[in-house]
Amino acid sequence: MRQFLRWVVFIPVGAILVVFLIANREPVALSLDPFSTDNPAIATPPIFLWVWLMLALLIGVGLGAAGMWMSGRELRIRAKADRLELKAMKKAAPAHSPTHPAAPPQKLPSTQAGVPPPGPPSS
Repeated sequence: MRQFLRWVVFIPVGAILVVFLIANREPVALSLDPFSTDNPAIATPPIFLWVWLMLALLIGVGLGAAGMWMSGRELRIRAKADRLELKAMKKAAPAHSPTHPAAPPQKLPSTQAGVPPPGPPSS
């Protein structure tokens, strides 16, 4: 399924992205001044458009990863507490040795009325 997904989705999208980046090689200055288009007060130096696009992509991936990491904080805290609790329980548990085997589990009587508990048949 992964191979199919790669051939059908990822490779064509990657090819379109490469063609787009090659076609837009001229330097572009980004302007943050909506009032003056000829002489903007706030503008960046002209850099290739593909650089701006790749920076936007990298910033988006970084922000997404940071958001995912921050959303998993409660799970990491709970997992750490569980690990510490398990470690404490292992220290407190008596050591099992082969000379003292554990007692076999006891069979519980049936809770249904009129049904005898499991065991050897009585005659």
